[in-house]
Amino acid sequence: MRLTHWVAIALVMATLPAGGARAFSLAPLTMGEAKGLFQISNPAERSIRLALQVFPPRQEQGVTTASLTPLSREAAEQIIRLRPSEFRLSPGATRTIPFTVLDQSQPFFLCGVSLQGLFTVRVCSRWRASVSPASRSPRP
Repeated sequence: MRLTHWVAIALVMATLPAGGARAFSLAPLTMGEAKGLFQISNPAERSIRLALQVFPPRQEQGVTTASLTPLSREAAEQIIRLRPSEFRLSPGATRTIPFTVLDQSQPFFLCGVSLQGLFTVRVCSRWRASVSPASRSPRP
């Protein structure tokens, strides 16, 4: 994957009432190729449990964002292949996960979702559907 496809890493920090923090980052934030690698990092001092989930897009006040509910595992597996989809990330660790977009015609968000704590934190990467050359040419 070219360096230009790696976008700035989003870092989400969530402070819990007990004073602990849950943080993770996901890159790239925009998938530019149908095959590549995700890098997920945990800069926190505690391990975290994460899941990679696929969300359909939705419009919110004119902005395209990830829906609130993920696709079923079966539907997600028809769109993108990645393993593992759930794992624990140790403090200071980084994990690289290969992916292949199977259905390039369907837009979606792939989100890293925390699986612990009092609330959910998610960081998403966006796939925009491919436009075929025939659909790009002007019609008479």
